[in-house]
Amino acid sequence: MLRDFVQSFALLALLAAVVVTVIAPPAWPFLLCAGLLAAGVFFERTLSRGGGAPRGAGWAPTAERFRDDESGAMVTVWFNAKTGERRYVEDGAAAQD
Repeated sequence: MLRDFVQSFALLALLAAVVVTVIAPPAWPFLLCAGLLAAGVFFERTLSRGGGAPRGAGWAPTAERFRDDESGAMVTVWFNAKTGERRYVEDGAAAQD
């Protein structure tokens, strides 16, 4: 729900920036900022997933698995005993590595 709100806000900001820049070309920095905001919001999820199972020493899959409500994919929890960090990896992404 929050993600939908932030995506809507980013799109509205981008639309407003385009309109303002057409009316007043010196407002191009507003368009640049709105474009960076929109790109960050829409690509955040793919960049934060990491593209598969964690690499490096200490990572091991746990028995925890669940279905992600948003994507519908099965997710495995990976745990690093050294740092206590947890990562959530779609099962299909782990199989590609």
